[in-house]
Amino acid sequence: MRVEPDDLKLITGIGPALEKKLNACGISRYQELATLSDVDIDRVEAAIKSFGRIRRDDWIGQAKARHFEKYQEQL
Repeated sequence: MRVEPDDLKLITGIGPALEKKLNACGISRYQELATLSDVDIDRVEAAIKSFGRIRRDDWIGQAKARHFEKYQEQL
């Protein structure tokens, strides 16, 4: 079953370029972003060359909220 990607650009701080970089890291859904560990965050930030951005803009919290809004499921 093919899972459709979520629109990560709805998260404040993520534009088209960062969304492409996140997709290249294997992150295309709110759940994948919302469940990143500290090690994952460091790895992804190094890959997208945007250090501190995930925590500063609270992408994890925003992704959890977007996931709940779209899927009615708490992460």
